[in-house]
Amino acid sequence: MAVKIAIIGGGSAYAPGLINAFIQHADDFADAELALMDIAGPELDIVALLAQRMVAAAGIDLTISKHRDMQAAIQSADYVLTTFRQGGFEARAQDEAVPLKYGIIGQETIGPGGFFFAMRTLPVIKRIVGAIEQYAPNAVLVNYTNPTQIVAEAVTHFSDVPCISICDQTKDDQHKILSAMDINPTSVKLESVGLNHATWSTNFSIDGEDGIEVMLRHYDQVQADPNITHRVKRQFQLAKEYHRLPNSYMQYYYFREDTVAEAQASSKSRAQVIMEELPSYYQHFQEQIEADEPTLTHVRGGSIFGDMAVEVIRGLVTQNASIHTLNVTNRGALPDFAPDRVVEVPARLEPKGATPLVQPNLPSEVVGLLHMLAEYQWAAADAIWNGGMRELRHALAANPLVMSLPVAQKLLEEIVPLQASYLPPDIL
Repeated sequence: MAVKIAIIGGGSAYAPGLINAFIQHADDFADAELALMDIAGPELDIVALLAQRMVAAAGIDLTISKHRDMQAAIQSADYVLTTFRQGGFEARAQDEAVPLKYGIIGQETIGPGGFFFAMRTLPVIKRIVGAIEQYAPNAVLVNYTNPTQIVAEAVTHFSDVPCISICDQTKDDQHKILSAMDINPTSVKLESVGLNHATWSTNFSIDGEDGIEVMLRHYDQVQADPNITHRVKRQFQLAKEYHRLPNSYMQYYYFREDTVAEAQASSKSRAQVIMEELPSYYQHFQEQIEADEPTLTHVRGGSIFGDMAVEVIRGLVTQNASIHTLNVTNRGALPDFAPDRVVEVPARLEPKGATPLVQPNLPSEVVGLLHMLAEYQWAAADAIWNGGMRELRHALAANPLVMSLPVAQKLLEEIVPLQASYLPPDIL
């Protein structure tokens, strides 16, 4: 049966990799329509034309449509994939810079930066779920827009739209860990649970051996290698300390002072680096439009995002009951957390969602921080979706990297005027 998949953020530099992944699984998406929607017209034009060229070169039955209007893209869709960035990288640069003035990391999903991003993102998500309810009432929302956890908390609590949120960070972490050890094993098994960007491994093996033991054998070599990032080295340090592999974002909590100092000392923020790189992606896309056979060699995010998103949608379409690590309502799967909290766990796909698989308790030495993060992110979702400035202030003060009402007030006073055009009047 032909399906329609609306991709909100279809002009992003991630999108061509996503299209490529759909092409690789074309048999499961025969006659499907990929409705690319973006408010960035020139970028959308480039990506849509490239996608059409890629599909034609592959000789497959996929229809590519492009839309500036959200309703038109979502109309009669079976699946809606969100991968947009409200405010662009210019706003992300502000998310990163403002918290550093107060000695707090500025980051896309962590701390105040993640909160600011959610303030811009949730009003758009609210419009998207409203459009789904009105124009595509049978659709499933597959969310890849950050901050994933806060978005998922909002949609699952304040909307009846079925929602699965995805994140590729565990796969990316695995790739970087193996690369740091310079090994290419035959098999790797890595299962991690917790919250988005805040997980710990529960099952980690490399060619049948305990993965942490393998890491410990390479520990000194990794720590001494100047070509390996501090981020990866800290994963090794935390793995040695807790005998579990942490999500790489855990560095911002367990090495708070170091990560802040590094960000303050850096000549460019991550957003500034990406903004400098973006034109080269679209130049590459334009070149491939004109090529006899389009070949992607320069795609933001590599293949991991495209592969994971398409694998999840493919599982929904084919009803193959495959298991993926997803962000879904807990429903008792993680006994340490409330049933209605969103958690990141292995989950089995269903036609309209996913069932989280029951997991063991996490040890108290790591679960306390996760409890704080879970309740903060729920408070953030509630405050942004339903509240005003008082609720925003309270939620931000509950962030484990803030924990100060006066600092939360100062952060909001500084960021709101900068980003007011992206914020609804009722929260200002």
